[in-house]
Amino acid sequence: MEEEEFFTEKELRRLFRLTTHGKKRILLERDREEEEVFEEVFDKRTMMTLYEIVKKKVIYRLDGAIGSGKESKIFHGIDYNGNEVAVKIFLTTTAEFKKRLPYILGDKRFEGGKRGGYFLIKLWARKEYVNLQSAYDNGVSVPKPIIVLNNVLVMEFIGKDGKRAPLLSEVKPTKTDYIRVIRMIRRLYLKARLVHADLSEHNIFKWGSKIYFFDFGSAVESGHPNATEFLYRDVRNVNRFFLKNGIQVWDEDRVLKGVI
Repeated sequence: MEEEEFFTEKELRRLFRLTTHGKKRILLERDREEEEVFEEVFDKRTMMTLYEIVKKKVIYRLDGAIGSGKESKIFHGIDYNGNEVAVKIFLTTTAEFKKRLPYILGDKRFEGGKRGGYFLIKLWARKEYVNLQSAYDNGVSVPKPIIVLNNVLVMEFIGKDGKRAPLLSEVKPTKTDYIRVIRMIRRLYLKARLVHADLSEHNIFKWGSKIYFFDFGSAVESGHPNATEFLYRDVRNVNRFFLKNGIQVWDEDRVLKGVI
């Protein structure tokens, strides 16, 4: 059976506009921003992937975009129990993933298989899911991963009522925040055996008094050839941010004492 026979763009657009009560929202023709997001993100393969996830009853409703980058867009969604979820869709039209090869090469978990085009995008999505799961299972505060399929990753939503938690860069940080971030870097390495490898104030949530790390696609195992270099870079990035905000920090060697 051809894909078009059991799933159409019209059906996905309907999913994209459902309310929690199953009523359609009207997509105004003048709402060009939403239309442009749809055209950029929802190619046929992504539509089919979302359809499969919907069939598994993971997503009930998909709302508008709540975050974006060169490689992906993140949407707010609702599951069948009424819980908020984050749906990260890795763009299939971007060439940015080729720049991510250094984070895959040397990682024994993901060295096999093809590394070009759509295969690389699927690998990157899978890598983020596996890293999140490992971090979550080892007590690191991260969004709980729910499912990954092809270029779509569904995970716990950190925030409330469709509004994401503020980034660390968007709040006034405290010394307590700094200590929590450092402890999480250490726990991530010692317990999950992972290095985030792209950590900064822009991929750390502060929700209430709690700190969450996210964006784990770049994370590598502690045995990766560049793990130590990435670990020191993470600490430098964190120290730079807190110093800029007038908070005394520990030097890198003190932070990583007993870790490496």
